[in-house]
Amino acid sequence: MRTGPATRRRRAVTGPALALLAAVGTVAACSGPGPGEKDVEYDSLDALHEAATTAGLTCLSFVPEDSGTPDVELGTCDDTTLLAVFAGGVEEAEFLRLLPVEPSEEEQAALAGPNWVVVGDTGDLLETKAGIGGDFLSDR
Repeated sequence: MRTGPATRRRRAVTGPALALLAAVGTVAACSGPGPGEKDVEYDSLDALHEAATTAGLTCLSFVPEDSGTPDVELGTCDDTTLLAVFAGGVEEAEFLRLLPVEPSEEEQAALAGPNWVVVGDTGDLLETKAGIGGDFLSDR
């Protein structure tokens, strides 16, 4: 099949245009929700775990645990950090009451967001707070 000058010009314009569209599509794909979001509600414990570890929380071994109530999902990281996500409609005072542990050591703190809490080492939580937001309960 022979191609004439018009076909060659169309291909010449189409090639750069396709490259530009591909580049724009790649940038758009990268601009969606990500670990930079702060103070958001999480719809699951897995979502909180992913965001917290992306933000710098040390978690070599993540284990979901039975909370005994459908109002809270619990999990632990390395047996030292507790993550909890609460069902919609659970007020902060109530979800703090539902936590099975409170920071008991000087180096521990509790970081709370709209429907979640992370209890663990203060140093880890300072880095995590920079990525996912929240407030230290001692600051409230």
